[in-house]
Amino acid sequence: MRVTTGMIYDSGVGQMQRQNAQLLDTQKQVATGRRILRPSDDPVASARALEISQSKSVNNLYAANQGYASDALKLVDSKLDAANEIVTYVRTRAVESGNGVYTASEQASIGADLAEQFSALLGIANSQDSTGEYVFGGYSSNIQPFTGGLAGGVGYQGDQGERTLQISASRNLPITSSGDEIFNAIRAPAGSAFALAGAGNTGAAQVSGSSLSAAYNGHSYAVSVGAGPTYQVFDSTADPAHASPIAPTVTTSGTSTTLAFGGVSLTLSGAPASGDSFSVSTVSSTFDVLGNFVNALKSGNAAAIRFNGTQTIAGMDASQENVSRVRSGVGSRMVEVETQQNINGNLDLQFNEALSRLEDVDYAEAVSNLTQQRTFLQAAQQSFLKVSNLSLFNYLG
Repeated sequence: MRVTTGMIYDSGVGQMQRQNAQLLDTQKQVATGRRILRPSDDPVASARALEISQSKSVNNLYAANQGYASDALKLVDSKLDAANEIVTYVRTRAVESGNGVYTASEQASIGADLAEQFSALLGIANSQDSTGEYVFGGYSSNIQPFTGGLAGGVGYQGDQGERTLQISASRNLPITSSGDEIFNAIRAPAGSAFALAGAGNTGAAQVSGSSLSAAYNGHSYAVSVGAGPTYQVFDSTADPAHASPIAPTVTTSGTSTTLAFGGVSLTLSGAPASGDSFSVSTVSSTFDVLGNFVNALKSGNAAAIRFNGTQTIAGMDASQENVSRVRSGVGSRMVEVETQQNINGNLDLQFNEALSRLEDVDYAEAVSNLTQQRTFLQAAQQSFLKVSNLSLFNYLG
């Protein structure tokens, strides 16, 4: 076979370029710490590493959601703790109001204090998170859930939904609670009901007593005051048979009277105004019970203060039970988040270890290869230099 000078040069240059390329790859492995620089280096390992990287990214998203969930639950817990403190304080003041030696001005002073607590509790019920969303509004997080105040009563504008975050592939965790179940669903003790004056009443009448007989069916009743005054009582319980309130069950008159209807005996004290209203129900709102008590304290009506004080104690007990139940659920979810965070941390460690086995370079092997390849390159360069100097002209004298 004839070997030309061009072939010698091409072969030598090609060999040095291959040696240079191998040396460069090894240098990159040492510099980056990665064995696989391109998919062609190890197609199987590259495909597996891609799958693990995707799983790791999803796991990181769940970890972020777990952090958000933990923050949200801690906020809810702190707000419920504050609400519980206010409810406990109101109950203490309600017990204090039963002191028979207190004067009307002292009772009014307690009323002024509890009016401030009413506003504080309303502020907690309308709490917002760092993004401006209302914590206790359900799904309607952009709408203030509780509107109104002591004078006209408090209404709920939210819904019963619970916002959730996905903290794992199979778990959507509730991170909020509906304000309706916390503040609007307090139940009277067994065998009793809440008897309340309407928050917007303009007359001086207060509920000063109520009792239930065995004939009481657990329904809710609304008492409407007309001119005279006259009283009309409606069964306001949701009943599929009645799309609207049924006909009045009682019509009577008088400025201080006891009304009897549906197994309920309701005593009013003071002069009502036309348009005033009263209600009897086994379920009420924390704000309605507290607001009713504040108005009774300010009225100076001793009988109404005693009755509403006892009723408020029962209402605050029921409110504490609601708060404690919801808070217990929040605490359980916080433990669940912490457990899931531990699981995610272990998974992340496993993913990192798997990626390290697939992609990380063995430094001892890489440095050995680097030294060897450098030697090969130097040998190729020296041999090329020797061969390229072979010429007849070197031997002509």
